[in-house]
Amino acid sequence: MNKFGIDVSSYQKGFSFLQAKKEGVTFAILRAGFTGYGDGFTKNKDKEFETFYKECKKVGIPVGAYWYSCATSYEKGKLEAIYLYENCLKGKEFLYPIYIDVEDTRFQQKAGKKLVTEAIKGFCEYLEAKNFYVGIYANSNWFTHYIDLEEVASYDKWVANWGSKKPTSPYAGMWQFGGETNLLRSNQIASFTVDQNYAYIYYPKIIKSKGLNGLTKTSSPLKNILEITYEVLSGNYGNGKERKEKLEEEGYNYLEVQQKVNALCKEKEQREQIHIVVKGDSLFTLARKYNTTITKLIDRNKEIYPSLLTNPSYIQIGWKLKIK
Repeated sequence: MNKFGIDVSSYQKGFSFLQAKKEGVTFAILRAGFTGYGDGFTKNKDKEFETFYKECKKVGIPVGAYWYSCATSYEKGKLEAIYLYENCLKGKEFLYPIYIDVEDTRFQQKAGKKLVTEAIKGFCEYLEAKNFYVGIYANSNWFTHYIDLEEVASYDKWVANWGSKKPTSPYAGMWQFGGETNLLRSNQIASFTVDQNYAYIYYPKIIKSKGLNGLTKTSSPLKNILEITYEVLSGNYGNGKERKEKLEEEGYNYLEVQQKVNALCKEKEQREQIHIVVKGDSLFTLARKYNTTITKLIDRNKEIYPSLLTNPSYIQIGWKLKIK
């Protein structure tokens, strides 16, 4: 199930995280600081960051952080990350990613895609080297026109789009869907108007297992692709949307796991010699075709298709029957 969370800054001074938790908030992304509009270089710590961090810890709401950027070069992006690390992140633990917020219209928009992308790389590469899970926050327009997605493909995305459906591009682990304008929920949390989000990846699992964001690596890392695939085949993760949500919540790449599942199923079908029923098939014709008996066909398929035991004359188009 998708996790519901908020992102807050000093604009929400006095916010009650305890009340927010009672209203269903499961995580918070805190503004750690920002680069000032005046010169596009002066760096400022959010006045409520320390208070919000302590209050979230107190009531058990896991947190991430973001930095509002004005950087227009690799070096400027790196300098923002250095300030963020030294003044906000060092000595703390974060179970959600650390984001660079890219939306500045005064400096970044004028600088263009190449320089904005370089700033992102400077920011993210510095923090990754410090063992942080980093990501990029921007709205759909910025991701399309002001960020070279191929250059930053390895970084997680947090996309802002205040519509009723999550954007399909870029693929994002988190979607900011509402705040002042909200089509999905009330825009009020704990009596404050706050930005609201859904997380599609269970970040705490990944961050804990890899020992990122100030945490010590746990003794129970993510299972390898083959192990988790066999668990899926055993039915532990359900099917369809339910499977996708459960896998992503635990930190697995759904597409990678599903591709492995499909490959193993195909191998199994080839090994067991599966016949997909088409119009005109019957157990009698299939027994003759594969040099077997109707009794054996029923015995091999009765667990999947129990109706064969009571009505062996009826098989349905599309059924996958084990022959061997």
